[in-house]
Amino acid sequence: MFSEKDFERLWFLYKTEGEPKGVSINSFCISNNIPYTAFYDWFKKTQKKVVPVEVEGIP
Repeated sequence: MFSEKDFERLWFLYKTEGEPKGVSINSFCISNNIPYTAFYDWFKKTQKKVVPVEVEGIP
């Protein structure tokens, strides 16, 4: 069973490593041995909590 922290880490890694390289989230989940359906269920539950943040003053 995967914890919420596992999915949070996966999402962070995907956004910083997978997405910039053009890797799909499905492929990224598979390469990290996490079933995409489990990740998707977690994401749907927490989608309203994930908010993009823009930091000013940092290059």
